[in-house]
Amino acid sequence: MLVMADVLVRDVPKRVHDALKRRAKRNGRSVNAEVVTILDEAVRRERDAVEVTERLRELSRTVKRVPGMPTPEQLIREGREERDRKLRRHSGL
Repeated sequence: MLVMADVLVRDVPKRVHDALKRRAKRNGRSVNAEVVTILDEAVRRERDAVEVTERLRELSRTVKRVPGMPTPEQLIREGREERDRKLRRHSGL
């Protein structure tokens, strides 16, 4: 048997409620079913992010760095600096 729980959400702004009603109608669901779907997707995304992060940690333990090879942090920093240089060049700063 599937156990369900109730959640009461108070003080939902009218614009949010109206948007939920439009979205529910567009998806052929009740507002309640739409809210449950949104919450389920949010929980699933968080769980998936945790699982991906853990998998990446496991994989990173198997990677052997070549001496002198830049760290991921250095590569990210260099990429950001290059992006900033291009933006400055294109914006005329």
